[in-house]
Amino acid sequence: MGGENRLPPLSLIVSISLLGFLGSIAGHKLRLPAGTFIGAFLGVGCALGLHGLPEIPLPDTAGWALQILIGILVGLRMTRESLGSGAKAALPAFALALLFLVSSGAAALAAVWATGISPKTALFAAAPGSLTEMATIGATQGANGPAVAAVHVSRLLLVIFAVGFLASRLQRNPAAETESETESAAARPSGKPSGYFKLAAISAAGVVGGIMGLALTPLPAGGVVGSLCGAGLARMLVEGAVPEKRFHLTVQGVAGVLIGLGLSAEFFETLLQLAGAAILINTIQISVWLAAYYLLVAVVGYDLQTATFASAPGGMGATLSMVGDTDADLLTVAFIHLLRVIATVVAVPLVVAAFIPV
Repeated sequence: MGGENRLPPLSLIVSISLLGFLGSIAGHKLRLPAGTFIGAFLGVGCALGLHGLPEIPLPDTAGWALQILIGILVGLRMTRESLGSGAKAALPAFALALLFLVSSGAAALAAVWATGISPKTALFAAAPGSLTEMATIGATQGANGPAVAAVHVSRLLLVIFAVGFLASRLQRNPAAETESETESAAARPSGKPSGYFKLAAISAAGVVGGIMGLALTPLPAGGVVGSLCGAGLARMLVEGAVPEKRFHLTVQGVAGVLIGLGLSAEFFETLLQLAGAAILINTIQISVWLAAYYLLVAVVGYDLQTATFASAPGGMGATLSMVGDTDADLLTVAFIHLLRVIATVVAVPLVVAAFIPV
């Protein structure tokens, strides 16, 4: 959120990384809701607090790397059967994208009327798309970039802790999961490559696909789409079990660290200045979350886990990294989030250019 684009001191990077790593381990061991993610996030927050909450400029490659990791995580769950569920999610995904776009417009209008925030800043702040894209595109079109980012981060944190709490209630049966892992290990033929070798091969395919997605497509989540396709194709070709759980925990930890790095002094100062607008916008979007959840359960017929994560407003990377703790359909959740993010990033700048004067 602004600031000079230079690397922080090495000692700061080391201390943040160490506390984030220790926090992720502690959160997992304590079985906190989405413990690895929350622990890493809190560890980074504590490290930043000890150093006076400095602003840590992240290179673009950090966001690209997280996109690729998220895509691989989804690809690891891809099967020929799951492709069918992803295709069936098209209509609900369009409905939810439209619902969130309309609600973001209503939230923006309410924030402008109640708090006097500028229309451009309000619209980009209320849009449930990707934080980085909304803040960056908004700044280029005259919105207050730090203000947009502050409102997005505040909603992201609300979603993270709410989803984390729900994840603890919807968590898989540990006994059943252990039994499944034991059966998979027993079924692995002797002399075949180990699970880690298979994971490495699938991950390599995901990295190649992610790089191609970032380089060859204009999509805001091109890295996710490309790595999902690459890893998913490799997963369907590679038979046998892979250590998916450990990879999932690693992605949770990385996501927690990257999001935690946004907790700078400037973030809290900006959020305090925009408290009224942030509360109003987030209240409307959380209310729409409940409506979208009801729609997916009562009308579409999704299970509670899938509906909870698929309808979460924003925080695609964080939300998808937490889905592995439940029995939710990860591919369906990913498809709905991807379509919403892409629709938001395309539609909001067009609306601003067409209806809001310079």
